[in-house]
Amino acid sequence: MIIRYTGHSCFKLYDDKTGYSIIFDPYKPGSVPGYHDIRDVASKVLPSHTHDDHFGMESVQLETRDDSPYRVEAIDTYHDPEKGALRGENRINIVTDKRTGEKLIHYGDIGEKIDDLLTEENMALLKDADIALIPIGGYYTYDMQEAMELIERTTPKMVIPMHFRSEIVGFGYPNIDTIEKFIDFATKAGKKVTVARVSYINTGDIHLDCDILVLKPHNI
Repeated sequence: MIIRYTGHSCFKLYDDKTGYSIIFDPYKPGSVPGYHDIRDVASKVLPSHTHDDHFGMESVQLETRDDSPYRVEAIDTYHDPEKGALRGENRINIVTDKRTGEKLIHYGDIGEKIDDLLTEENMALLKDADIALIPIGGYYTYDMQEAMELIERTTPKMVIPMHFRSEIVGFGYPNIDTIEKFIDFATKAGKKVTVARVSYINTGDIHLDCDILVLKPHNI
């Protein structure tokens, strides 16, 4: 799996054997402060919900393909702890590589109470992912404490944080927490945090462990 962090909650998953690609949660032009617009091509788009910062479908040109190397499953959840009364619904997308068995989970704007989310049925899909893309900024989504509880209870091999801002670089919504604050919090919680200077990884070239990997947003 080649995974590129476009920015905010948008990632592109690319299979180097077939060229098939999936984009998660593209944002609409101008919807997230500090980010350049998205102009991309993909075989499939998987949005978690229809808010502007996750549903920029017009920014992605779809290519017609029916040779997906991935199995896609989903869990319909909520954007808030009041079962959608505040911000509506949210979809968690689970993508498994049919050839390697690698499993990637994109949590979207998860805000549902964690005990409601982690039912026995849902845990069958969420437990022990190879890579989990988890929002950590709070206010609209899980904050860093809730994200850490999700990590501890679902035990992914690697976590890539998303939906945050950076005061140093100057991007993201002003009312969510910074990635710098999360790095400090995760380190104090005993996690090994790796801050990459690149916006993508190829899972075939790295050894996955329990690190938190902070990727550089591509579109800043």
